[in-house]
Amino acid sequence: MNLTPFLVRWMRGISSCMLIFAFAAISCPVAFAEAEKIYRTGLEAKKGRLAVSPDGQQLVFTTDRMTHGLRLLDLRSGVTAMIPEGVGRNFGFPAWSPDGKQLAVVSAEVRNNVYSLDGMEIELLEVGSWQRRSIAAGDGVKFSPFFSADGKRVFYFKGAKRESGKTPASRYDLYAVDLASGQETRLTHEEFYQAAKGDETQATVLFHATPNFSKHIKDAQGKESRNALFMYELATGRMSLLAIDQSSSIFDFSNPLRDSLGNLYFVSAKANPGGGNYLWYLVRTNREGKQAEILTELPISMRFSIAKNTGEIYVMDKKGEELIIRRLSAQAAH
Repeated sequence: MNLTPFLVRWMRGISSCMLIFAFAAISCPVAFAEAEKIYRTGLEAKKGRLAVSPDGQQLVFTTDRMTHGLRLLDLRSGVTAMIPEGVGRNFGFPAWSPDGKQLAVVSAEVRNNVYSLDGMEIELLEVGSWQRRSIAAGDGVKFSPFFSADGKRVFYFKGAKRESGKTPASRYDLYAVDLASGQETRLTHEEFYQAAKGDETQATVLFHATPNFSKHIKDAQGKESRNALFMYELATGRMSLLAIDQSSSIFDFSNPLRDSLGNLYFVSAKANPGGGNYLWYLVRTNREGKQAEILTELPISMRFSIAKNTGEIYVMDKKGEELIIRRLSAQAAH
């Protein structure tokens, strides 16, 4: 019996755990790399966003290169196709409906090959036919749409364009659009410096945001929070800051999601022991933000997604200069 393939996989799993333990004294599965699967995109990019369908059979993604467009990856065959965007438009920030029949996207006007903050809309795309329906237009910089758990509403963040400063827009708040009536409701009045989606459970909306300069907060390490996790209660309108256990020296929390048990998944930073740029990880905690567990390291500006019905976790990564998509061995509760 040839044990070489088994020993190689076993040593890779041990190496992955040793690497993670070097940066954090938290748990790691023994066969960390055993069941991972890699999907090649053939694209070169520095940033990427993705969303996997609830049934885990399809995945949509975008990159920081406008010419790449919005792409659909069939996870069974590995075949990738372009989703038609229409003349002079660019799609971004995709999110699946709970039934997998629609995508919510930001549709932005393209002028002279430049992504314009004017004329941004939130649109719904019918999967397959790709017919479009605008549900939020008019003034405001619109980002990060996501569906309610029952599929009856779409949440998104709307801000104001800036004429100067490091970011193109600011003063974001959370809005909800009722898909039956078309009525839009502003839910928060915080004017966040930055904000982005999480998810909704019919009781609460989870998201991450950077408080504006008049409401700076500090985390458990005494660091001024650039990104923090917030919970918005739909029944009361109450918003609260989620306290995350930082005993493993993690900080800066963004892009949160929850599984069926309420466990939290989010991107977090750690200081690099060798100095230089921060290291970034996908982290899982329990619903109280405790028992932190690093699932994988991520390149900066890469995202993750969870298939709600199957628990599969996908992350964007790089192999050399090529953008790749990895299905992790770890799974979420479903």
